[in-house]
Amino acid sequence: MATESARARMSWRSAGSGLRRRAVGGIRGDTVFLVAMTLRLADDETEALRLRAELEQRSMQEIARQAIREYIEAHSRAELLDQVLDEELPRYAEALRRLGE
Repeated sequence: MATESARARMSWRSAGSGLRRRAVGGIRGDTVFLVAMTLRLADDETEALRLRAELEQRSMQEIARQAIREYIEAHSRAELLDQVLDEELPRYAEALRRLGE
């Protein structure tokens, strides 16, 4: 039977166009692996997070986790777009040059 880490690796490999895209593509899948961590915030950041959590009637943890997911997804899309452009633009360079004339 596969270990936790082997199952995690398999889930990364099984989707989309391979390991690189999955690693760059953000948070996906339905398997939850819990990782405990300490998030150190300045006093004003803590207060802002506390007020936002109170306003939204959500926990500070929920808001922090959502912010992390959104950050990863936003940056992953940009990296994927850069990768596609780097791979595809050279193929159309001559056509683009002619269109620019």
